[in-house]
Amino acid sequence: MAMAIPTPNPLLERWRSGGRVVATWLTIPDVVVAEAFAESGADAVVVDQQHGGATTADLVALFVAIESGGAAPLTRVPENNVAAIGRALDAGALGIIVPMVNTAEEAAAAVAACRHGAAGRRSYGPRRRRVLPGSADPADVARPAVILQIETTAALRNLDAIAATPEVDALLVGPTDLALSLGMAADAAARSDEDRRRHGEAIDHVRAVCVAHRIAAGMYCTDGASARSYVERGFQFVSAATDAVLLSGGVRREIQAVR
Repeated sequence: MAMAIPTPNPLLERWRSGGRVVATWLTIPDVVVAEAFAESGADAVVVDQQHGGATTADLVALFVAIESGGAAPLTRVPENNVAAIGRALDAGALGIIVPMVNTAEEAAAAVAACRHGAAGRRSYGPRRRRVLPGSADPADVARPAVILQIETTAALRNLDAIAATPEVDALLVGPTDLALSLGMAADAAARSDEDRRRHGEAIDHVRAVCVAHRIAAGMYCTDGASARSYVERGFQFVSAATDAVLLSGGVRREIQAVR
């Protein structure tokens, strides 16, 4: 019999005990890349369906590769949509990252999409024995982590209410979209000192609100040094590497070495 999802969810257990989750970010829907990222020592691998190439049809194979590499499979869904969230969970996601959450109502909708029965809107239909092995009871499924992205000024205005939404487990800052929403350049190097200050204050505010509501504060990063700096500031969920960034940067460095 296939191995069951650990119950309770190890990601939630780590956050509740004050620990951190370090993730890698997968935009290339390839099982070899997914397995390599999982074997890196990362706690989790995020399959990006919003800005990456993965579709619902890719999820089972990618999740199997991630599990075989010893990491927890997460996915960022394309939007706050009950069908997309349900399909990802049926494929075996241990956590769902929902982009562009701006209100408490949207936060509650994301939570409901992750819950069966009267408590939610998720339809019952597991695709894998690993999701619900040897049982027909939805209560035997480990509760997925609900991670909401904070990326706009609207989300900042409603931040306390979003964080207070029952069964939200983490808020993840999307730094580029947040900067754009604040009227700043997407490229951090092109921002003024004042813009950097305002952007940093907004990110620190997200962390403070998460601490107040006893949920994990998360930050999307593309390199380990940045991720480490946010861990040192109290963030419990960080990404430390993105496949496309590593690939393009590594190739560029080697070509420059030849030139």
